[in-house]
Amino acid sequence: MAETILLIMTFIALAIAAYRDIKVREVPDTVSIGLIAIGLLGGLCIAIISRTPMLFITHIYGLLVGALVGTIMYYSRQWGGGDAKLLMGIGAAIGFTTKQPMLLEFIILLVLCGAAYGLCVTLWLALITHRKRFLPVFKETLRSRAVHRSRIGLVLLGTASVIALFFVDTDMRILIGFTLLGAYLLTYLWIFSKAVERGVMVKEYKVAKLTEGDWIAHDVKSGGKIIVRKDTPGITAAEIALLKRRNIRTVMVKEGIAFVPAFLIAFALLIALRYALGDGWALALLP
Repeated sequence: MAETILLIMTFIALAIAAYRDIKVREVPDTVSIGLIAIGLLGGLCIAIISRTPMLFITHIYGLLVGALVGTIMYYSRQWGGGDAKLLMGIGAAIGFTTKQPMLLEFIILLVLCGAAYGLCVTLWLALITHRKRFLPVFKETLRSRAVHRSRIGLVLLGTASVIALFFVDTDMRILIGFTLLGAYLLTYLWIFSKAVERGVMVKEYKVAKLTEGDWIAHDVKSGGKIIVRKDTPGITAAEIALLKRRNIRTVMVKEGIAFVPAFLIAFALLIALRYALGDGWALALLP
């Protein structure tokens, strides 16, 4: 019963966070930190009621796994700080054990749902919402040196693959064909993502409207020196104050998509799969 209550509260927290992320592009700390507190407190109550202290430890393990994955995604600039803290909250609420790896199942679903969701949102932004801004940048990207070198590489790979087809069996030919197709798809997906980033995601922000954690798209210089670097995970409050002191009015910021809805979709799918297939459904699907 207590586990069910934790799952329901996690779903409610994700729904609130998803709404806020879509509405204002920000996940409130009250939601993510609150979910961490609820998860640990719930785990403690479960341990006390069942007189099994190890159950509380599993919720701490879940928090640590969420923190590890969230930190990696944050510092690789794939997620914002709110997304990372939200995963910590989910880990604390779900817990983690090797016998019932519900958290790992969620992470697997999040990767799959996140990829599909991100692709759909990106296509919508590029081809529908910001088409006039995207198409010129996409054409310019196709003419860039990096893309030219990639095309040369694809031609060489294709030539080598065609020659190799004469010397291998049928199974290997199929493998070579899929590999070549994958190389072409990944290359043009990379070109598309670069054009989306430059034409849709990068926008000019007034320094007065910057918030801690925003991604700076270009190095910011003052007096010939770089004062804020673009390769940092997110701008800090001290750096924002420095920009104001140097009278810098605007900076280029890279906006991300509202990604928390992917968390909500993945969690809902997780519950549905566990209800339909039982605990450990991911292990059951393995050959």
